[in-house]
Amino acid sequence: MTTDLTVGKPWKVLLKYILPLLGSALFQQLYTLADTIIAGKMSGSETALTAIGASTSIVNILMAIALGANAGCAVLCARYFGAKENTKVKSAVYTALIAFSVLSAVLLGVGLASCRPLLAAMGTPAEALEESVVYLNIYYLGVPFLILYNLGTGIFSALGDSRTPFLFLVSSSVANVVLDYFMVQPWGVAGVAWATFIAQGAACILTLVLVLRRIVRLSSAEKPRVFSGALLKLVLLLALPVVLQNSFISVGNLFVQVRINELAAEQGIGITNGFTAGFKIIVFYTTCMSNCAAGLTNYVSQNYGAHRLHRIRRGFGAALVINSVIAVVFTAAFEVFAEPLIGIFMQEGENSAFAVEMGALFVRIVAPFFLIVNLKTDADSVVRGCNGNLGFMISTFSDLILRVAFVFILTIPFGFAGVGWAWAAGWVLGTVVALAFYFTIPVFRKKNVRHYSEILGG
Repeated sequence: MTTDLTVGKPWKVLLKYILPLLGSALFQQLYTLADTIIAGKMSGSETALTAIGASTSIVNILMAIALGANAGCAVLCARYFGAKENTKVKSAVYTALIAFSVLSAVLLGVGLASCRPLLAAMGTPAEALEESVVYLNIYYLGVPFLILYNLGTGIFSALGDSRTPFLFLVSSSVANVVLDYFMVQPWGVAGVAWATFIAQGAACILTLVLVLRRIVRLSSAEKPRVFSGALLKLVLLLALPVVLQNSFISVGNLFVQVRINELAAEQGIGITNGFTAGFKIIVFYTTCMSNCAAGLTNYVSQNYGAHRLHRIRRGFGAALVINSVIAVVFTAAFEVFAEPLIGIFMQEGENSAFAVEMGALFVRIVAPFFLIVNLKTDADSVVRGCNGNLGFMISTFSDLILRVAFVFILTIPFGFAGVGWAWAAGWVLGTVVALAFYFTIPVFRKKNVRHYSEILGG
């Protein structure tokens, strides 16, 4: 099923389109959390949570590349699909699949070669280093599945189909949790990593089979090119801001992790465990928010390609209301249930109470600012969908640079609480920058909107 996002009432179109994306994000995060929770509770190792937390920033860099593949191909395909240029849609898909398959192989080799030195350089606690190396090496083996799966889901979304990838993700999430349960006790952290590898691999293969069938069925006037250098350049130009955004965030988080490890050396490993759990909780929301924002980007891209400019601002308003309701629900849940949520990651032990206290502190400081970062992300989505890659990158980088700087500044007077306040300050200032770019989008000038509205009949 493909959906034309250029017709229909914007709020109805977006609600129907965004909800499966939200469901996909929820299930994706649930099985990511399952890895961490099952490892922390059932692996029999007191350092399992620390081992996974130490590799999280590196895993997120790999995820950044996967999300870039998703976004770059999705935005371009959505634009061509909205303009009814199906030949270019097909060529863009084939080109992206070839290019990112090659990139996956390169990343796999580089990752396996650099794993141990990088973890050691980050100051990973010695007692957790071996487990972290094993976990990360297995994760590297699944990088091709990770990238190509996200590429496939991006293509589905570009064609207006957010339901099919949601169903695949539900299936892989359930499989992942079941495999976690049976593989963690005999193999510990390695079993958790292999469970993710198997579940994600199956989801990737099924997604690619269906997406290729869908693409082949699109009617086109000309025979598409299997590989186009010009289209690859466009895909990379659209993917690069997302890759840089998420990679830069992950690199920033590497520096944050170094500071967390310093605090842990002073006050105990409970700091690392608490931050790992709290960060997972916060990322649970921000990933859901990002998926919903990606839906807005595809909506904007289709309408931008079809020159239906008057629908873009209406879509922004509708998405902002929908996503703000989601943000309020998450904020309330995290504020009320912070300690129980952090506690589900922890084994009983002398450090667990301290870790729960620190994790809950971080979550309670950050959660009230979800509405702010939601506004930023929705504004960024519209800017990116309207071809404003530079503004999108500047907005993202300013947020991150400030956040990392504030971590090192604010933890001096406020200790671990300064980490949470650094997140809040970065989000607030980043939102100011994002809105500045949103209100200066060239296509929003009245003459452009009026011109295309007259041509297309409103």
